[in-house]
Amino acid sequence: MSLAEIEAYVEEELAPQGGLWRDAWRRLRRNPGALVGFGLVGLFVFIAIFAPVISPYDPRAQNLLLVAHGCCQGPTWAHPLGADQLGRDELSRIFYGARFSLVIGVVSVSVGLSIGLVLGSIAGYLGGVADTVIMRTMDVMLSIPGLLLAIGIVAALGPGLWQIMIAVGTTNVPIFARLLRGSILSQKENDFVLAARSVGVPRRSILVSHILPNAISPVIVQGTLALATAIIDVAGLGFLGLGPQDPGTPEWGTMLTQVDRYLQSAPFLAIVPGVAIVISVLGFNLIGDGLREALDPKLRGRA
Repeated sequence: MSLAEIEAYVEEELAPQGGLWRDAWRRLRRNPGALVGFGLVGLFVFIAIFAPVISPYDPRAQNLLLVAHGCCQGPTWAHPLGADQLGRDELSRIFYGARFSLVIGVVSVSVGLSIGLVLGSIAGYLGGVADTVIMRTMDVMLSIPGLLLAIGIVAALGPGLWQIMIAVGTTNVPIFARLLRGSILSQKENDFVLAARSVGVPRRSILVSHILPNAISPVIVQGTLALATAIIDVAGLGFLGLGPQDPGTPEWGTMLTQVDRYLQSAPFLAIVPGVAIVISVLGFNLIGDGLREALDPKLRGRA
């Protein structure tokens, strides 16, 4: 075999097959951690969607007979995860809590992602005064710890689910904006962008059709990781009493607000919601790590 044939064979073997996203999916399927993450998130989503069907009880229904002799009834056949201080089934509340965590997490990250994409695109592509104003504003927001900023926003707007969504979404805006800006800056001087400019393609079309599709990969990875962070932030705000004001709301953070007094007699009241939070966050983190490896240009074609 000649040297030219060897080089051609090596190039063919190392070339990505089927484009970025198909190659990324192929790499994800070979990543055990990502597969575990998809399994955990799939279970999380399944429970959230079918909570009314698979829950054995109404999550708000109280059965004071279960606490007639003191709090709280531990796991039994009728209540596999026990009952809380008001006789409400813990398993049903966990199932319904998945719905709140999923909806709040997705909405809040969507808010942060949409605003961050617009600001990051303007700053990275236009540059100049727009870049300076937007990035300095993002720097000010990043100088405040995310949870503290979210607490301040909820305190200003008032406690509630929608307020939490806005607060958590706002804390994600500077992260997405800075990430996309940096990615656009690395892409906008590439040859395919210069070629598009040379033939008179409008600036908006260059940004939307040429730059963004090649710059969006890090943002997608960060969006997956932000979902995990959002679930933690939502639970933290709920634990601080800034979430739903109805104490009967089956939200994981709210379920942890009044269980400190029962840590000795009924530790499962704190352990069960805590484990649910950990499992859901672990799933999104594993998917995010898998996406990061799959979308890394340095690793493409080498799996």
